[in-house]
Amino acid sequence: MIIKNNNVKNRITFTPSISEIIFRNFIKNIHINKLINKKTMKRITIIAAILLTSTMLFAQSVEFTPLFGYDISGKVNGYYGTFDVKDDISFGGILSVEVDNMSYIELGYQRTNTEVAVSSYGDFLVGNRTDLAVEHYQVGFLREFAEGKVVPFAKLSLGTTRYAQMSDGNDRYWLFSTGVGFGAKVFLNEMVGLRLHTNLILPMEFAGGGIFCGIGGGGGGCSTAVTFNVPLVHWNLGVGLIIKLPN
Repeated sequence: MIIKNNNVKNRITFTPSISEIIFRNFIKNIHINKLINKKTMKRITIIAAILLTSTMLFAQSVEFTPLFGYDISGKVNGYYGTFDVKDDISFGGILSVEVDNMSYIELGYQRTNTEVAVSSYGDFLVGNRTDLAVEHYQVGFLREFAEGKVVPFAKLSLGTTRYAQMSDGNDRYWLFSTGVGFGAKVFLNEMVGLRLHTNLILPMEFAGGGIFCGIGGGGGGCSTAVTFNVPLVHWNLGVGLIIKLPN
């Protein structure tokens, strides 16, 4: 929001809108340090694409799966108030490359267009909300546990999560994130099937680290430790249409 001050010649004051205040305090509430900037994200994307492309040259099979689901996020409580990320529909896709029998490397994308609402902060903000986009970019490893028409699986992934303000602003914030999930593939024929899954995406904020040294009766030594906070958990339930690409 821009307000022109007529008392001072040629001076323009920039006043944040309610949406900007909500989004920025939501970000502060999950203590985001900018672990990933735009340049770093581009490098990660390029490296992941190169690795996946080179893997596809030796793949036993390749699957492309458009996804549709429902994302459950919950609330963030902290010094800057309580912010409720609303549950909403999600969409995205996964490219799966079989690198060994029943083992896959996956490149996935998921997006949820939702809202973040203020349930506790101050009288002038409580009850207000702003549009929010949540995006997950993940590289993962999937392991199947059976062969046939119904194939159960489990997966682990690592990547980034982006929170983007969608109204009255253009702020973007990135975090490292990990994922864990399981589900089943149900094949209708050799080339087409359904993917039923549930995933947990855990954005991680760096909390601290250090090097610790000591001397004891058996000698001395040093160790390192790094800790992370998980400010918000995204739980996704979804279904996808598996399309096996010709070898």
